[in-house]
Amino acid sequence: MAIAYAEMSCGQKEYKSEEPPLMLSKIQDEFARLVEKFLPSVVNIEVAWDEVAHDSFGDNDFLQDFLEGFLFRDKDSSGKKRGFRGGGPKIPQKQRVASQGSGFIIGSKPSKEGKQKTIYVVTNKHVIEGALKRNSSSVCRPGSKVKVRLQSGISYEAEILGSDLMCDIAVLAFKSEESHPELTWGDSGAVKQGHFALAAGNPFGLGGTVTVGRISYKNREFGSDNGDNTEGPDLFLQSDAAMNKGNSGGPLLNIYGEVIGVNTAIFSPTGTYAGISFSVPSARAKIVVDQIIEKGFVHRGIIGVFLHPKEVYGTEHMKKGMRGVLIKEVAPGSSADKKGVRAGDVILSVNDTPVKHWIQVRSIIGFIKPGQSVKLTILRGKNQLNIDVPVESFSSDTLQKTNQFMGVSFGTNSGKVVIQQIEEDSLWRSTLIEEDEILRLGDQDVKDPKIFVSQLNQLQEKGIKRIILTLKRKGKEISLVLPLDHGGEYESS
Repeated sequence: MAIAYAEMSCGQKEYKSEEPPLMLSKIQDEFARLVEKFLPSVVNIEVAWDEVAHDSFGDNDFLQDFLEGFLFRDKDSSGKKRGFRGGGPKIPQKQRVASQGSGFIIGSKPSKEGKQKTIYVVTNKHVIEGALKRNSSSVCRPGSKVKVRLQSGISYEAEILGSDLMCDIAVLAFKSEESHPELTWGDSGAVKQGHFALAAGNPFGLGGTVTVGRISYKNREFGSDNGDNTEGPDLFLQSDAAMNKGNSGGPLLNIYGEVIGVNTAIFSPTGTYAGISFSVPSARAKIVVDQIIEKGFVHRGIIGVFLHPKEVYGTEHMKKGMRGVLIKEVAPGSSADKKGVRAGDVILSVNDTPVKHWIQVRSIIGFIKPGQSVKLTILRGKNQLNIDVPVESFSSDTLQKTNQFMGVSFGTNSGKVVIQQIEEDSLWRSTLIEEDEILRLGDQDVKDPKIFVSQLNQLQEKGIKRIILTLKRKGKEISLVLPLDHGGEYESS
């Protein structure tokens, strides 16, 4: 209808086209030349993985158990023999899940042997999240696939070198004998509000899409406020370049064709573009990408403080216009603790940069090289102090390795050790559930997840096959026998 109407309208009257102003013509041609230059380096990311789908009745469903026990007695609905009561263990069904996103080629490395090169691709962590094992930054689920598809339509199977939750960045690599155009990093620090920005990617699976907009805000504090130092949001470039589902991981470029950001999120009440898009600044993305390529993980600076998510102002001893970030907790034995930093201190600036949001504090300290010191200007009561605190190292893999055992992640909730996540292939998946509170290992009380995991590792190294674990589930205290390896599993009767 729209096409027919356009043809009819054109037939009613002949319009003579005029030459556009020379300046506009040149700008248009420059944008076209720019797109032609950088677009071959933009890729589509295709991810597929197996996910466990439970039956429609759900796990341990009473109605299912009753019907099978009553109607089939010694057989389940598939005809397989089982006990009279029914409710035997259900076999979870796997289904294939797929997703798409964007990425861009940022570098390559020649192989020592042969003609193949390693080609590096940058994308978002959430784009390839489904292919990863839970709580892992680089280990893939069995059977998962990640493919990189070029603008030419050629696809390559890729491996995940590593990823980083804090910046939502991941690096992929694929092998190729061909050379592929690479993008270069630009300086996001030099970007100004109002500068042109171009976004490229694969929105709604429509590869090769390029949109043009402007930088509408710098250092946007976007994300959930949790005050944690180890994961979550960062400071973003905000633009009005149109982005939609599938643009994630693609580049945000300046008018020189340099990458000034990695497209990550949109702000929208509908889930589609509403005029505001967010990209990880290149100044942070480049550091993360370089570390992943070199080491496979990311080291960040920490000092051992936990911060209140809301800015502090207007308190008794704060001058008019003064803003700061409240320290709500200091980790015992951390570098901040050793230097006398206290809970209740208000951070006014970090390395002489005024701060008013916890993300600013974390971002500045996080990108300081471990071993160096950071200058904190704090307000303690009426006194303003300068304290130099040594920066310690935090690895993106440290937390998950420390607090994980047998595919189960342990954490704390209100001071109690709880199960946070259980991987699908965990030997303990059929026995434990998330949010179980761990009370005792044998006859020893469990109060710290790190110590608990260390004890489990020690028992496993000694060759112990099974443990007795006491936990609280829905207010009830229960004890279970759990295997420490496949040799500790009981034979089914």
